[in-house]
Amino acid sequence: MEFFDDLWNLGSRFGAGWLTLLALVARACVLDASKGSDTRQRFRFAFSIYLVFLSLLVGGSVASALRYRSTTEITVGVGLVATLAGVALASVVVFEGIVRRIRPEMPRIVPDVITTIAGFVGVMRASSHLGVELSGVIATSAVLTAVIGLSLQDTLGNILGGLALQLDGSIQVGDWVRIGDVTGRVSEIRWRFTALETRNWETVILPNSILTRGQVIVLGKREGAPLQWRRWVYFSVDFRHTPNEVISVVEQALRAQPMLHVAADPPPNCIAMDFGDSSTKYAVRYWLTDLAADDPTDSLVRTRVFFALARGRMAPAIPAHAVFVTEDDKERAQSKNEADFARRVEALRRIDLFRDVTEEDRDTLAENLHRAPFAVGETLTREGADAHHLYIIVSGTISVRVGGSESSHEVAKLTAGDFFGEMALLTGEKRRATSIAMTDVECYRLDAVAFRSLLAKHQHLAERVAAVLVERQSGLEAVRERVVDEAAEARRRAESQRDLTSKIRAFFELD
Repeated sequence: MEFFDDLWNLGSRFGAGWLTLLALVARACVLDASKGSDTRQRFRFAFSIYLVFLSLLVGGSVASALRYRSTTEITVGVGLVATLAGVALASVVVFEGIVRRIRPEMPRIVPDVITTIAGFVGVMRASSHLGVELSGVIATSAVLTAVIGLSLQDTLGNILGGLALQLDGSIQVGDWVRIGDVTGRVSEIRWRFTALETRNWETVILPNSILTRGQVIVLGKREGAPLQWRRWVYFSVDFRHTPNEVISVVEQALRAQPMLHVAADPPPNCIAMDFGDSSTKYAVRYWLTDLAADDPTDSLVRTRVFFALARGRMAPAIPAHAVFVTEDDKERAQSKNEADFARRVEALRRIDLFRDVTEEDRDTLAENLHRAPFAVGETLTREGADAHHLYIIVSGTISVRVGGSESSHEVAKLTAGDFFGEMALLTGEKRRATSIAMTDVECYRLDAVAFRSLLAKHQHLAERVAAVLVERQSGLEAVRERVVDEAAEARRRAESQRDLTSKIRAFFELD
């Protein structure tokens, strides 16, 4: 009976009943299956201290019943362990049972730091109540503490780095990061290290001091934007196909149907990157939504590009180097000039304006033609600029517009066989309209001297040009009048609105 009395008295003195109740509550807090391994590990640590307390409690009762002289030391040990068990169990209840439900994203190191400080303070106060002054022991061990601190400098740096990482939230569990040549997902941030899981099914352990001292790239993360990471897929196409043709075919294929793990906004796009030895280098840029699926998604995009090029009768370029060995003599140069001259003459034959001129005049005109290609979106002539050339369209579509760049109005569309720029050459005026390529355009450019000489020689050609000029001038004037009328109507409405607003304010006596 004496053993049970001592057990009851010692347990009552150090709150064994309250600690047991606290252990049961802590166990209930971690019963939820959704709790992570860290929560269960924290509970196991606290419960282990509680079991040590129970063991010391029983041991102290046995020693007291057997009248051992060392019962005082056992009592002090029971009291200190009881304090640590109480702090650890209370930490589980408070942080895992309450705080985690309010702030699930709370860094793990926060409860660790608070629990450690609370345990240290609790042990100091408990030792004072038990008649053991630990402060003197701590003061006399200052030299030993300094030596240990110097030897553990790197470890302390890692611990402080882990504390900083979790408190500032710059890197969080689940982020994809690149540190040097290592790329992976952050699986956990501990006191000493940060663990990264790579796509190769590896786990890389990085000391926290490396993360705090070096550069860390967080992939796919931007403030206020969804998780997505821009990827580049490169390919090359032969020079026979223009960049606008390739870009149009590829972008149409990429945007026609949604692709797995590819963001719809911003949409995928294709750009011309560089000119190689035998081909043009292109790049598809898309935004990846699942950072773990980078290579499979790149493969899907390449497949789309391959079949899009096949449908457009294009093919990825084969790496090649061509070496041309020719004898640059007069005969070869003459042959090349004759072929180019024949193309210019043929282009003039297909244009109605010069169809009735003599072969001699057509040849003279062809000698003064110069090839002038334009890409879609380029400006051929600009309103108000000086005029030096007449343009003859061989292929493509051009939009003729008047007015400013923000409020321009289309006057006409010109296609193969049309010409423009003649008014400025004949009258010396500045350009009266802006011409913009709606598609890739192939033109020939004729200088003013040759054109005026041809008009002076052929009166019927002058009449035909004059008829075109009258028609185009009428169109320009009509558009300008419409623009002026619309501007006047807008001013009239604005004035009416101001007058009506003034009347309403006056009627209701508003300031």
